[in-house]
Amino acid sequence: MLHRKRRLGNVIRMPAVVIRLWLPDIPGTLGRVAAAIGQVGGDVIGIEILERGASMAIDELTVSLPADASLDALISAVGRVDGVTIEDVYPVETDRSEQSVLALDVAARIMETDEPNRLDAACALLRKLLHADWCVITNATDAANASPIARSGELPDLQWVSAFLDGSSHLPPDIAQEHTPADIAWAPISGLDATIVLSRQRGAFRLRERQHLSLIARIVAMALVASGSPLSYSLE
Repeated sequence: MLHRKRRLGNVIRMPAVVIRLWLPDIPGTLGRVAAAIGQVGGDVIGIEILERGASMAIDELTVSLPADASLDALISAVGRVDGVTIEDVYPVETDRSEQSVLALDVAARIMETDEPNRLDAACALLRKLLHADWCVITNATDAANASPIARSGELPDLQWVSAFLDGSSHLPPDIAQEHTPADIAWAPISGLDATIVLSRQRGAFRLRERQHLSLIARIVAMALVASGSPLSYSLE
């Protein structure tokens, strides 16, 4: 099911769109999707495999479109491919880098930020990378004393966030993410005793996105340790 389609009207005015779709993980399926896109004038210029399992794959295809291309025609063409389900469609610039390159750019920009502003930068950059509604870094698992270290976007009740993290902390690391709601992504910042938490309404966070978040959190942690003052962000 298509969870959310941006209100662009019947005619695309952006040079490209990203289509997130589910498809059978068998040879030839992606080729049939590309052929369907070509039938309506589109050109696949990027492919990102977000998750695989249970004989299915979740892919994001970046599609370049002519100025007069019909969004409805594109969705209909892809949706007619046997076994394919569209989860989301959203516009991007044609020269947007692949998600893995964008993740590296975010990590580099966080490292380039001066130390006092590094966690604020991490929140803002991760929120943009993962198209999240909000991002917060908190070290409070005590719901009564919840307070953000850094934040970006309009946050929900932080007591709820802290209660969620407290509950997740009791789960083994290898299964904790499996019990995380699809619209929440989080990763610990070791050495700071803090956690990055993000949320978005548009589409579930997939395995590749969660991996990017975890790796960037590790980079942030190492940067703080290397600075010699990882506890300078303490709320005490």
